[in-house]
Amino acid sequence: MSNYWRFSRSAYYSVVAALPLLVAYEILVILTQSRYWSLRNAADMWIRTFLMAFDLQAKHLAFVMIGILFALIPLAKSYSTGVRLKVNYFALMLAEAFVYSLLLGGLLQSILRVSGLSSGGPGNGPLQNFALSLGAGLFEEIIFRVLLLNLLFLLLKPFLKSKIGVAVASVLVASFLFSISHYIGTMADQWQWYSFMFRWVAGLLFTVLYFMRGFAITAYTHALYDIWVLV
Repeated sequence: MSNYWRFSRSAYYSVVAALPLLVAYEILVILTQSRYWSLRNAADMWIRTFLMAFDLQAKHLAFVMIGILFALIPLAKSYSTGVRLKVNYFALMLAEAFVYSLLLGGLLQSILRVSGLSSGGPGNGPLQNFALSLGAGLFEEIIFRVLLLNLLFLLLKPFLKSKIGVAVASVLVASFLFSISHYIGTMADQWQWYSFMFRWVAGLLFTVLYFMRGFAITAYTHALYDIWVLV
């Protein structure tokens, strides 16, 4: 069982586990889109906007992102020394994320009740909300945990002598930006102080989980939590 804890938080397992999330998300977006528009996660749109800067067409982006993940698999494997893929570990990872989503969900819902906020999601259909939940788990964790958090570590390290200070500052800033991102854009939520603080706390909890259990577990926990709330 000791191998499970090490393997499941590795880069190798993270990249492989991201593939079904991305494929399921793209399929659900296609199934729920209308003739004129499709509803996508905001973090997904940021990544798509970045990719389109390289003259890629929107209709090809899903295949490009899936291709990128496949290309990352051998790199992640070489980086994760001694890690081997075991199919049963992915079932355990899903079960672990399920438990964490219930625990975090219970804690976050308690915060909502105390603050008097509603946990209701946007007024979309169940399949659309399911797609948005998968997208949140995948793309928001990539941007705010994998990319932003590590970037903050690099940027703050020259200014803060203590490693603990760098870690704390990076976590607080990344969680702050995670929260405030929900109020940016045409489909952004209406600003509320309590909802902002709630999302900041949620970001902190997801960041702690990311440090402890890696990207894959955190992404699936985030997706499952959003499914409980939105669907």
